[in-house]
Parts: sequence; C-alpha cells; structure tokens
Amino acid sequence: MGWNLEVVAVRTGELDFAIPEIFFPTGTTMDFEDATSVARGSDLCATKVGDWVIVIDVSCRLSGNYGYLVEASASTDLHLVRIFDEPIILHYRDGEQMVAARGLAECLEIAPCDDGDYEDGETCAMKHFRATTGVTFGGEDMWGAKFTPYSL
Repeated sequence: MGWNLEVVAVRTGELDFAIPEIFFPTGTTMDFEDATSVARGSDLCATKVGDWVIVIDVSCRLSGNYGYLVEASASTDLHLVRIFDEPIILHYRDGEQMVAARGLAECLEIAPCDDGDYEDGETCAMKHFRATTGVTFGGEDMWGAKFTPYSL
C-alpha cells in the first residue's frame, strides 16, 4: 500500500473539536483517496463516521503534538494510528495517555496480527484502529465518506 499518514479518531459530534485550533475549514469536501494523498500538502482532512470524527494528517504531525492529544481527548476518547512500516498507536482518554506504542514490535504487542495476516506496520495499525473504533479502511466507513479539508 505504501501509506505514511496518521489517522485520529475522536469520539465527538463536532469536526472542529477534533482539529487543532490553528487549522480552519475550507468549505469544500473531498473523497478518501484525495484526503489520503500527499499532494494535499499541509492540510488536515476530517469526516464523521458513527460516533467518531476521523482526522487524516498526511504530514504525520499529530502524534508529536501532545498539547493537541491532551486537549482533543479532554472529555472523551482519542485513538491515533500512524499507518506506516514503523507504526504508532496512541490512546488518550480524558486528557490522559492510556496506551502508547511506537514501532512494529511494540505495536504488535498490543495489536497482534492473526495467523495468516501479514505482520507489517500498516496492517497492524489498521487492525488496531478497527478494533478500538469500529471504523474500517476497506469498507464504506472511509471510502464512502466526504472529508472536509482544514488549512493552516
């Protein structure tokens, strides 16, 4: 697949609540393929799927922004995965870090792949995301969603 992006799920009803305050909505929408494209540059993209607001960052900045992680999870759950050969899995609840795994070995400890699954960082991160949020990458959850770009 070759992705290198971060996907955040914040259990909230409002897109803006899940986005760092320095970004603003553009008023347009795009599909999943465009939302995950590095051609977008520094924009974030967000959509609502069930109880979750999903935020995509192709620049992988959110996992290192501890102020954002604490603030966005202040009264709810936040799950972050970096989908890459060297994945990251983070879970925050009520502003507190609950789970942190960086690199394939650590991620596989908390999100082992089933027998027969290819154990790479992308598979591990996507499976963990589905297990913790119920949101899937391969189905209509993401592919059928309309994402709002947020710019700096």
